[in-house]
Parts: sequence; C-alpha cells; structure tokens
Amino acid sequence: MIRQLAHPLGEVQVTRKAIRHLYLRLDAESGALRVSAPRRLSDAEVLAFIDDRAHWIERQRARQAERPPIVGATTLPDTIHLLGRAHALERVTCPDLPAGRARVTLDDDRVRIHCGSDDPQAARQTARLALREHCRDLLRTQLERRVEPWARAMGLAPPIHRIRRMRTRWGTCNIRDRRIWLNLELARMPVEVIDLVVVHELAHLIERGHNRRFYAVMDDAYPDWRRWEPTLSEYGIIGL
Repeated sequence: MIRQLAHPLGEVQVTRKAIRHLYLRLDAESGALRVSAPRRLSDAEVLAFIDDRAHWIERQRARQAERPPIVGATTLPDTIHLLGRAHALERVTCPDLPAGRARVTLDDDRVRIHCGSDDPQAARQTARLALREHCRDLLRTQLERRVEPWARAMGLAPPIHRIRRMRTRWGTCNIRDRRIWLNLELARMPVEVIDLVVVHELAHLIERGHNRRFYAVMDDAYPDWRRWEPTLSEYGIIGL
C-alpha cells in the first residue's frame, strides 16, 4: 500500500511492506522522499522518523544539487562527462534517419545525438538509449585494455568481465564464477577511477571481505587508489 504524507521537507511517499524496519531514500532525480515502512507503523511514527533524519536529508539534497544532472526517462542533461571530460550534449533531428533510430557523433567538446524524425517524447527516448549504447561501447573499449593487465599484475588469471547498469554499486564480483561486473556509469569517469573499481573487484578474487588484508591488496596493486575514491561520489550515478 502506498500513501502520501505531508511534511515540511516535502511530500513523503510511504510504501508499507512486511518488513521490520524503516528505510529512507531520496529520489535520485527529484530529491523526493521515499520511505518503506512496516505495516504496523503509524503515520505519526513515519513522520517522526523523517524529523530525526532532517539534517541527513538536507545534506544529501545539497550533494545531489552539486552532482551532474540526472538522465531521466525522457530527459537528457545539457552536459555529460565521458572519461572525465565534460562535453555539451545536443540532440539533433536528422531527416536521413528513420523514426526510432539514432547515431552519436563526438567532437572535441560536444556530443551530438542525431535522431530520426519522430514525436518529441519518442525521440527523447531514442536519444537516451543511443547515449547509453555509446557509453557502453566507450567503457567496453577501456575494460578490454585494462582488466587483463591489472589481473596479470595482481597475479590473477583474467576473469570474465561484463558491463551492467547499477543503481547503487560501482562494481560487483562473483567469486565462484570468477566474473566481475562494472557499472555502465564508469564511462563518465577518468580512467584512473575506472582502474580503481577494476582493482577493487579483482581484489575480491584474492580476499572476499573488506578487511585489512583486502585493503593491503588494494594498496599493493594501486597505491594511489585513495586519491581517486572521492571522485566516485563527486560524479554520482545519473541514471544512464
């Protein structure tokens, strides 16, 4: 059951579930409040929960405001970073292309998405998908250049690597299958940050947990990793 509650920090969307604890998240695009709550909890208790976290909410919204614009279901930002470099982002109608088709061209400082003639909403969706595939190709090229050398340097046989859209993680590692997954959003990052996430996931093939030995592996393989770690939060996940 979903219910909307009024609060000075904004409307709160409450979803009641068969859970034991309250969970709060901010919508990545709008900063709106979303709460998952136990069914037995009253509206007053949910609002008190929001009150207790007011400072955290304000800090998170301030951080969101500093991050690059979100890629929405039918919206694109005015700029996008590719491999750490900012580019203006422009959608262009191209009569030579059929409806539902698009191609991406890249100049020194501008990404142009050429879309076939279509209604505006469909064209925006086509442009968003084309941008996503361009970023996937860009990241795939980088990973093909980077995963195997890093693995060899760490004394590992190169694992299978794949790209995936992720909402909260930069990478994951399936130790049993020796497969690592990298977030598509890494296409926006400087190559040093891509290296950081690659090394992090490879390190899990040596040490499963985030313990002292794990970080010793990181330090040994990539001594500069702590310098680049804050960049992940600065860029954030924009919904490619």
